[in-house]
Amino acid sequence: MDQNRRLRDMAKGWLTVLMMLGLALPGGAVARERCTWPEAMPVRALVLVGEVHGTVETPALVGQLACAASADGTAVTVALEISAREQARLDAYLASAGTPAARAALLAGAFWTRSTQDGRSSTAMLALLERLRRLHADGRRIAVIAVDDERAGTRDMDMAEHITRAVHAGGRVIALLGNVHASQRLGRPNLPDYAPAGYLLRTLAPLGVRMGARGGEAWVCAPTCGVRAVGDQRVGDGPIGYAAGDRAQSGYDGSYTVSLYTASLPAVGLDRQTAGQSPALR
Repeated sequence: MDQNRRLRDMAKGWLTVLMMLGLALPGGAVARERCTWPEAMPVRALVLVGEVHGTVETPALVGQLACAASADGTAVTVALEISAREQARLDAYLASAGTPAARAALLAGAFWTRSTQDGRSSTAMLALLERLRRLHADGRRIAVIAVDDERAGTRDMDMAEHITRAVHAGGRVIALLGNVHASQRLGRPNLPDYAPAGYLLRTLAPLGVRMGARGGEAWVCAPTCGVRAVGDQRVGDGPIGYAAGDRAQSGYDGSYTVSLYTASLPAVGLDRQTAGQSPALR
């Protein structure tokens, strides 16, 4: 990919994020969202979305699902693979007016400022939280829970327990996890007994959706962090959008494919006053 095309693609991604944050709307105006559930995607009380961390597209899909699911007054809980220690900050931001001070208070948490910033603390994740805040302010019954207790050896069990409690509380739950954690298949290469959160949640009959793309870029930490090209991430032969799959083989009920992934950089940069901005906009 030549440099000009790469810059154009990244600009499109950042424009999407800025629009989701409301920063590209004249006068800060906010329009009431109208969104629909993706065509052909089944409706379940629990949806597990598995992602490659560090893209614009997956948090945007989760925002769309939350918007569509809550449109009729149904209570919706969005579960995120964020440190559970951030719960109070998430609650405060959801209840706030989304002012710069409120955003700064959210981003002051240790999760957003840790030394290794993977895609779970990206600008796209901040945009998702802002979208959920706006839905909540518009009267939607939206809640956000942080499900990662960060305990070595029990992370998947802890995530599953948080999500199970949310499901039992009623309404619908949409969980965004890394695609290893969201899988409903037992085991992985060299770890045949590994039980991901999705597998532990299987008795709740979740809909497992794995995000895929035909290429693009993501902010990846493996082990150092940076924008990296990703190859074809499609998990099936379906078209753009949702397509059913073989859960026994893939660990997912289906896939949601987009044309290209757009990398989403950390929401907090080296200069704290530029938090939530693209480097190109600083």
